[in-house]
Amino acid sequence: MLNILRMDFRRFRKNNMLPLLLAVFFAFQLFGIFMMSRYADSYSAGAGLGPGSLSASEFFQYMLAQPPSWMLLYVAVFTVHYTWSERSAGFYKNYISMRHARVSSVLAKALLLALFTLLLFVAAVAANALGRLLFFENAPTGELGQYALLLLLQFLLHWAFAVMMLFVALAARSLIAGLIIGLLLALNLVGYSLSALAALLLGEDGAGIASWWLVNRIVHPLELGQAGGADMLEPAIVALLFLLLFGAAGAVFRQREDLR
Repeated sequence: MLNILRMDFRRFRKNNMLPLLLAVFFAFQLFGIFMMSRYADSYSAGAGLGPGSLSASEFFQYMLAQPPSWMLLYVAVFTVHYTWSERSAGFYKNYISMRHARVSSVLAKALLLALFTLLLFVAAVAANALGRLLFFENAPTGELGQYALLLLLQFLLHWAFAVMMLFVALAARSLIAGLIIGLLLALNLVGYSLSALAALLLGEDGAGIASWWLVNRIVHPLELGQAGGADMLEPAIVALLFLLLFGAAGAVFRQREDLR
Protein backbone atom coordinates (compact mmCIF):
# COMPACT_ATOMS: atom_id res chain seq x y z
CA MET A 1 0.00 0.00 0.00
CA LEU A 2 2.73 2.49 0.97
CA ASN A 3 4.79 1.72 -2.13
CA ILE A 4 1.78 2.28 -4.40
CA LEU A 5 0.90 5.47 -2.52
CA ARG A 6 4.47 6.74 -3.00
CA MET A 7 4.41 5.91 -6.71
CA ASP A 8 1.01 7.55 -7.16
CA PHE A 9 2.14 10.62 -5.22
CA ARG A 10 5.21 10.93 -7.44
CA ARG A 11 2.97 10.79 -10.48
CA PHE A 12 0.58 13.28 -8.84
CA ARG A 13 3.41 15.71 -8.06
CA LYS A 14 4.78 15.56 -11.60
CA ASN A 15 1.37 15.99 -13.23
CA ASN A 16 1.71 19.04 -15.47
CA MET A 17 -2.05 19.60 -15.47
CA LEU A 18 -2.22 20.19 -11.69
CA PRO A 19 -0.60 23.66 -11.40
CA LEU A 20 -2.34 24.78 -14.59
CA LEU A 21 -5.78 23.79 -13.28
CA LEU A 22 -5.20 25.50 -9.95
CA ALA A 23 -3.90 28.70 -11.60
CA VAL A 24 -6.79 28.86 -14.07
CA PHE A 25 -9.31 28.15 -11.31
CA PHE A 26 -7.86 30.91 -9.11
CA ALA A 27 -7.88 33.40 -11.98
CA PHE A 28 -11.47 32.62 -13.02
CA GLN A 29 -12.66 32.72 -9.40
CA LEU A 30 -11.09 36.15 -8.98
CA PHE A 31 -12.51 37.34 -12.30
CA GLY A 32 -15.97 36.13 -11.28
CA ILE A 33 -15.82 38.17 -8.08
CA PHE A 34 -14.70 41.21 -10.06
CA MET A 35 -17.69 40.85 -12.39
CA MET A 36 -19.99 40.54 -9.37
CA SER A 37 -18.67 43.83 -8.02
CA ARG A 38 -19.18 45.57 -11.37
CA TYR A 39 -22.75 44.32 -11.74
CA ALA A 40 -23.71 43.99 -8.07
CA ASP A 41 -27.29 45.10 -8.77
CA SER A 42 -27.82 42.03 -10.94
CA TYR A 43 -26.90 39.65 -8.13
CA SER A 44 -29.01 38.91 -5.08
CA ALA A 45 -28.26 36.46 -2.28
CA GLY A 46 -31.79 36.58 -0.94
CA ALA A 47 -33.55 39.04 1.39
CA GLY A 48 -32.26 41.87 -0.82
CA LEU A 49 -28.63 41.24 0.15
CA GLY A 50 -25.87 41.76 -2.39
CA PRO A 51 -22.63 39.70 -2.50
CA GLY A 52 -20.72 42.48 -0.73
CA SER A 53 -23.01 42.23 2.32
CA LEU A 54 -22.36 38.53 2.91
CA SER A 55 -20.01 37.06 5.49
CA ALA A 56 -17.11 34.87 4.36
CA SER A 57 -19.06 31.63 4.90
CA GLU A 58 -22.19 33.00 3.19
CA PHE A 59 -20.15 34.26 0.26
CA PHE A 60 -18.44 30.88 -0.15
CA GLN A 61 -21.82 29.14 -0.23
CA TYR A 62 -23.17 31.78 -2.61
CA MET A 63 -20.31 31.08 -5.05
CA LEU A 64 -20.90 27.32 -4.83
CA ALA A 65 -24.59 27.75 -5.58
CA GLN A 66 -23.95 29.60 -8.85
CA PRO A 67 -24.52 27.21 -11.79
CA PRO A 68 -22.46 25.63 -13.14
CA SER A 69 -20.33 24.56 -10.17
CA TRP A 70 -16.80 25.30 -11.36
CA MET A 71 -15.21 23.43 -8.48
CA LEU A 72 -17.05 20.24 -9.44
CA LEU A 73 -16.08 20.70 -13.09
CA TYR A 74 -12.40 21.01 -12.15
CA VAL A 75 -12.61 18.00 -9.84
CA ALA A 76 -14.26 15.94 -12.59
CA VAL A 77 -11.72 16.89 -15.26
CA PHE A 78 -8.69 16.31 -13.06
CA THR A 79 -9.94 13.00 -11.67
CA VAL A 80 -10.68 11.50 -15.07
CA HIS A 81 -7.44 12.81 -16.59
CA TYR A 82 -5.32 11.65 -13.65
CA THR A 83 -6.88 8.18 -13.62
CA TRP A 84 -6.57 7.64 -17.35
CA SER A 85 -3.01 8.97 -17.48
CA GLU A 86 -2.06 5.85 -15.52
CA ARG A 87 -3.26 3.69 -18.41
CA SER A 88 -1.64 5.76 -21.14
CA ALA A 89 1.69 5.70 -19.31
CA GLY A 90 1.46 1.96 -18.62
CA PHE A 91 1.88 2.65 -14.91
CA TYR A 92 -0.73 0.06 -13.92
CA LYS A 93 1.47 -2.75 -15.27
CA ASN A 94 3.63 -2.37 -12.14
CA TYR A 95 0.93 -3.89 -9.94
CA ILE A 96 -1.89 -5.28 -12.08
CA SER A 97 -0.86 -8.90 -11.50
CA MET A 98 -1.42 -8.51 -7.72
CA ARG A 99 -5.11 -8.33 -6.80
CA HIS A 100 -4.57 -6.78 -3.36
CA ALA A 101 -2.42 -4.11 -5.00
CA ARG A 102 -5.34 -3.19 -7.25
CA VAL A 103 -7.41 -2.31 -4.20
CA SER A 104 -4.49 -0.40 -2.72
CA SER A 105 -4.21 1.63 -5.93
CA VAL A 106 -7.83 2.77 -5.58
CA LEU A 107 -7.28 3.76 -1.94
CA ALA A 108 -4.09 5.63 -2.90
CA LYS A 109 -5.90 7.56 -5.62
CA ALA A 110 -8.73 8.42 -3.22
CA LEU A 111 -6.21 9.89 -0.78
CA LEU A 112 -4.50 11.89 -3.51
CA LEU A 113 -7.85 13.17 -4.70
CA ALA A 114 -8.40 14.41 -1.14
CA LEU A 115 -5.12 16.31 -1.50
CA PHE A 116 -6.22 17.79 -4.84
CA THR A 117 -9.57 18.79 -3.33
CA LEU A 118 -7.74 20.44 -0.45
CA LEU A 119 -5.52 22.41 -2.87
CA LEU A 120 -8.60 23.50 -4.81
CA PHE A 121 -10.22 24.72 -1.58
CA VAL A 122 -7.06 26.64 -0.65
CA ALA A 123 -7.19 28.34 -4.07
CA ALA A 124 -10.91 29.11 -3.65
CA VAL A 125 -10.51 30.54 -0.14
CA ALA A 126 -7.50 32.64 -1.23
CA ALA A 127 -9.32 33.94 -4.33
CA ASN A 128 -12.45 34.76 -2.32
CA ALA A 129 -10.46 36.59 0.34
CA LEU A 130 -8.44 38.58 -2.21
CA GLY A 131 -11.48 39.33 -4.37
CA ARG A 132 -13.57 40.54 -1.44
CA LEU A 133 -10.66 42.68 -0.25
CA LEU A 134 -10.11 44.27 -3.66
CA PHE A 135 -13.63 44.61 -5.00
CA PHE A 136 -15.98 44.80 -2.00
CA GLU A 137 -15.25 47.48 0.56
CA ASN A 138 -15.84 46.59 4.20
CA ALA A 139 -17.14 43.11 3.41
CA PRO A 140 -17.99 41.41 6.74
CA THR A 141 -15.92 38.42 7.81
CA GLY A 142 -18.49 36.76 10.04
CA GLU A 143 -17.78 33.96 12.51
CA LEU A 144 -14.53 32.21 11.66
CA GLY A 145 -15.60 29.06 13.49
CA GLN A 146 -18.70 28.78 11.33
CA TYR A 147 -16.59 29.41 8.22
CA ALA A 148 -14.16 26.64 9.20
CA LEU A 149 -17.05 24.23 9.80
CA LEU A 150 -18.54 25.07 6.40
CA LEU A 151 -15.19 24.47 4.69
CA LEU A 152 -14.82 21.11 6.44
CA LEU A 153 -18.28 19.92 5.41
CA GLN A 154 -17.89 21.13 1.83
CA PHE A 155 -14.43 19.56 1.62
CA LEU A 156 -15.91 16.19 2.59
CA LEU A 157 -18.72 16.59 0.05
CA HIS A 158 -16.34 17.56 -2.76
CA TRP A 159 -13.96 14.74 -1.85
CA ALA A 160 -16.90 12.34 -2.03
CA PHE A 161 -17.66 13.71 -5.51
CA ALA A 162 -14.03 13.13 -6.49
CA VAL A 163 -14.24 9.50 -5.31
CA MET A 164 -17.48 9.08 -7.26
CA MET A 165 -15.65 10.44 -10.32
CA LEU A 166 -12.81 8.00 -9.64
CA PHE A 167 -15.27 5.13 -9.99
CA VAL A 168 -16.67 6.71 -13.17
CA ALA A 169 -13.15 7.03 -14.61
CA LEU A 170 -12.37 3.39 -13.77
CA ALA A 171 -15.66 2.08 -15.18
CA ALA A 172 -15.74 4.25 -18.31
CA ARG A 173 -14.40 2.58 -21.43
CA SER A 174 -12.69 5.70 -22.72
CA LEU A 175 -11.32 9.04 -21.56
CA ILE A 176 -13.97 10.92 -23.55
CA ALA A 177 -16.80 8.88 -22.02
CA GLY A 178 -15.46 9.59 -18.53
CA LEU A 179 -15.24 13.33 -19.23
CA ILE A 180 -18.77 13.45 -20.64
CA ILE A 181 -20.23 11.62 -17.64
CA GLY A 182 -18.23 13.87 -15.32
CA LEU A 183 -19.57 16.95 -17.09
CA LEU A 184 -23.15 15.73 -16.73
CA LEU A 185 -22.66 15.00 -13.03
CA ALA A 186 -20.92 18.32 -12.34
CA LEU A 187 -23.72 20.21 -14.10
CA ASN A 188 -26.10 18.34 -11.77
CA LEU A 189 -28.45 17.16 -14.50
CA VAL A 190 -29.05 14.06 -12.40
CA GLY A 191 -29.88 16.19 -9.37
CA TYR A 192 -32.31 18.39 -11.29
CA SER A 193 -34.05 15.32 -12.67
CA LEU A 194 -34.29 13.71 -9.23
CA SER A 195 -35.62 16.93 -7.70
CA ALA A 196 -38.27 17.29 -10.40
CA LEU A 197 -39.31 13.65 -10.11
CA ALA A 198 -39.43 13.76 -6.30
CA ALA A 199 -41.49 16.97 -6.37
CA LEU A 200 -43.87 15.45 -8.91
CA LEU A 201 -44.41 12.26 -6.91
CA LEU A 202 -44.13 13.50 -3.32
CA GLY A 203 -44.83 17.22 -3.45
CA GLU A 204 -43.08 19.29 -0.79
CA ASP A 205 -41.63 16.19 0.89
CA GLY A 206 -39.69 15.44 -2.29
CA ALA A 207 -37.22 18.27 -1.66
CA GLY A 208 -35.92 16.56 1.47
CA ILE A 209 -35.39 13.28 -0.36
CA ALA A 210 -33.68 14.91 -3.36
CA SER A 211 -31.22 16.66 -1.01
CA TRP A 212 -29.61 13.27 -0.32
CA TRP A 213 -28.16 13.32 -3.82
CA LEU A 214 -24.54 14.44 -3.41
CA VAL A 215 -24.43 17.35 -5.86
CA ASN A 216 -27.78 18.69 -4.63
CA ARG A 217 -26.29 18.72 -1.15
CA ILE A 218 -23.18 20.58 -2.35
CA VAL A 219 -25.02 23.44 -4.05
CA HIS A 220 -27.71 23.73 -1.35
CA PRO A 221 -26.73 26.41 1.24
CA LEU A 222 -26.05 25.03 4.70
CA GLU A 223 -27.81 26.66 7.66
CA LEU A 224 -25.04 26.06 10.16
CA GLY A 225 -26.58 28.33 12.76
CA GLN A 226 -29.56 26.04 13.30
CA ALA A 227 -30.09 24.85 16.84
CA GLY A 228 -28.91 21.33 17.41
CA GLY A 229 -26.83 21.31 14.23
CA ALA A 230 -29.50 19.38 12.31
CA ASP A 231 -28.39 20.88 9.01
CA MET A 232 -24.78 19.94 9.78
CA LEU A 233 -25.42 16.23 10.29
CA GLU A 234 -27.12 15.52 6.96
CA PRO A 235 -24.27 16.75 4.67
CA ALA A 236 -21.74 14.83 6.78
CA ILE A 237 -23.78 11.63 6.42
CA VAL A 238 -24.23 12.19 2.67
CA ALA A 239 -20.48 12.71 2.22
CA LEU A 240 -19.57 9.57 4.18
CA LEU A 241 -22.19 7.47 2.36
CA PHE A 242 -20.91 8.46 -1.07
CA LEU A 243 -17.29 8.09 0.01
CA LEU A 244 -17.84 4.55 1.27
CA LEU A 245 -20.20 3.49 -1.52
CA PHE A 246 -18.12 4.64 -4.49
CA GLY A 247 -14.81 3.90 -2.79
CA ALA A 248 -15.90 0.30 -2.29
CA ALA A 249 -17.39 0.14 -5.80
CA GLY A 250 -14.14 1.39 -7.30
CA ALA A 251 -12.08 -1.15 -5.34
CA VAL A 252 -14.34 -4.04 -6.36
CA PHE A 253 -14.36 -2.95 -10.00
CA ARG A 254 -10.57 -2.59 -10.14
CA GLN A 255 -10.08 -5.96 -8.46
CA ARG A 256 -12.28 -7.73 -11.04
CA GLU A 257 -11.13 -5.69 -13.99
CA ASP A 258 -9.30 -7.37 -16.84
CA LEU A 259 -6.62 -4.92 -17.99
CA ARG A 260 -5.01 -6.78 -20.83
